[in-house]
Amino acid sequence: MSRLRRRMGRLAAGVLALAAFEGTGAALAQQMPAMPVTVANPVARKITESVEFTGRFQAWPQVNITSRVTGYLDKSSFVEGSLVKEGDVLFAIDPRPFQAAVDQAAAQVKITQTRIDLTKANLARAEALKKTGNVTDATYQANLQAYQEAAASIDSASAALATAKLDLNYATITAPISGRITRQLVSRGNLVVANSTSPLVSIVAVDPIYFYFDLDEASYLAYQRASRGKLDTGGKDPTLKVEIGLSDEKGFSHKGTLDYLAPQVDAQTGTVTARAKVANADGFLAPGLFGRIRITIGEPYEALVVPDVAVSQSAQGRTVIVVGADKIANPRVVELGPKFGSFRVIKSGLKPEDQVLINGQMRARPGGEVVPQPTKLDVPETLVPDPN
Repeated sequence: MSRLRRRMGRLAAGVLALAAFEGTGAALAQQMPAMPVTVANPVARKITESVEFTGRFQAWPQVNITSRVTGYLDKSSFVEGSLVKEGDVLFAIDPRPFQAAVDQAAAQVKITQTRIDLTKANLARAEALKKTGNVTDATYQANLQAYQEAAASIDSASAALATAKLDLNYATITAPISGRITRQLVSRGNLVVANSTSPLVSIVAVDPIYFYFDLDEASYLAYQRASRGKLDTGGKDPTLKVEIGLSDEKGFSHKGTLDYLAPQVDAQTGTVTARAKVANADGFLAPGLFGRIRITIGEPYEALVVPDVAVSQSAQGRTVIVVGADKIANPRVVELGPKFGSFRVIKSGLKPEDQVLINGQMRARPGGEVVPQPTKLDVPETLVPDPN
């Protein structure tokens, strides 16, 4: 019995010691000094939201050059890979056979015209003799028929001459569009066949060049609500402007205009194909290049901006720490907007007069007292969207 009492006595002593220690810790916690933290008021700025997508440049139109006549390739008049203009001479097919055909057709026209003149004169004499009864009706009809046949044949001869001249013209092959020309696929001296499926060369249009990408369904709906059918203006509305950055660029240095949206959503991918038209006078942008496109969504609106480092994640959601007039730090749940560099847009949850903790989060205990050190945020008047 005495052994049990001794054990109970030791247990009671331990409980008392633990209680005394906890009481001392609580007292020490209450006596901890408030720590200094940096606070600032959020800054109001006009915000324009945007979305980004990836895509590739494509040329339109692209033309495969073939010959409209059959003949031997005589010469080429371009530098492979260079820019050519519409109407520039590219190839010449040996023109001699076509010139001979023109001469022959022209001679046939003269022969036919001579026959017309002769039969017309004979018909005139037959008409005069018919009035005096010195020619039979059969002879008159024969002269009339000869004249009509000669007059009809001139149309056929003239058409043959026009065709021969057209073939001679086709012997000189010119660029149907302006653009960058590919390497020559058929060398001088080869026989080229009219309307062959094998091209002599190809021309790829470069100015303007088009950028194709896919809009997700949510962005498509947001854009449609924002634009309200302004795409039908043919790309003239300023809200349809886009910016494009290349794979080696951090920003978006190329300007364009959204000018096409596919008429339906792809049921398998849930995306809509879109196209932007980009000026490319110097031909720097090549078809097939990868790029990022940024599209403005909706109208500009006023919002508060804080440093992105002031935002943290908690069980309640995204929060910032607000220091009240009583110097007590309390977390505040906020609704975030887009990020602009090192700044974050706060759509709701803050007021302009709130003091937001922007430095010293590790020294601030929720519900604890702090020593606020106010500062002023240096936020640019024009915010550049985060390229990432």
